[in-house]
Amino acid sequence: MRRAPFAAALAALALLPAAAAAQQGATVTPGALTVGLDMPSDGFQVGAVKGREVVAARGFEIDLARAIAGQLAASGRIGAAGTLRLVQEQRFARILAPADPDWDMALAQVSITDARRAAADFSVPYLTVDQGVLLSLRTAARPASIADLRGMRLCAQGGSTGADLIRAVIRPATTPLLPASVVTLTRALRVGNCEALVYDAPSLAYLRSQVPSRYGPFAGVIRTGESYGAVFPKGSRLRGPVNRAIAALKRDGTLAGLQRTWLSADLARAPVLR
Repeated sequence: MRRAPFAAALAALALLPAAAAAQQGATVTPGALTVGLDMPSDGFQVGAVKGREVVAARGFEIDLARAIAGQLAASGRIGAAGTLRLVQEQRFARILAPADPDWDMALAQVSITDARRAAADFSVPYLTVDQGVLLSLRTAARPASIADLRGMRLCAQGGSTGADLIRAVIRPATTPLLPASVVTLTRALRVGNCEALVYDAPSLAYLRSQVPSRYGPFAGVIRTGESYGAVFPKGSRLRGPVNRAIAALKRDGTLAGLQRTWLSADLARAPVLR
């Protein structure tokens, strides 16, 4: 009779590796966290890509991905080393509607909206931001209000909340330029194809501070109070663990530290366009 509890204990021990494997099986690459990106975005994610594999990267969201992977490793969700894979998603629209993606979650300055929740799941917010307006060197205009922007040729990333803001709030007289690629977007501003770029304020402020000779003034912010979240395919089992990881990174000051490192522009003093 006394051998039964001992046998049961052995059976329970035997199940432990299987349970850990089941948890790690929640990722597309067993034992690793694969994160989809939409590079480049100054201050958030820049680097080098070979095919779709990211071979070098740095920025706020890159360090956030590493920190989340570390938290998942500590909880046994991925391998003990906290292995992280980064892949470049070819189109921002693919991140917004992730149908059978080859990544577990995406970080790409994605604002959480009710419309986007219809196609994807989101983590708890990891950053709150407003939209910003960066001017071209080739324009003499100095907008001080939203009304001033209406007579300008504007550009934004297609499918972004900046594009939504242009359409719903600014309502310019001239049809805006809405390329899908951020590279195309910033080039259009540099060469004067558009007079003002509407995009996430921290990224524009960082871009302007790094290469001030290429762009005109940072005109200011338009208050939107957007919240960024990690994007998951619908029903992902990683959403809960990642939410707990982000909460832990807030508590221990990691998130605040990453903001100071990568998003150091003082937007509190920026003009507000109303």
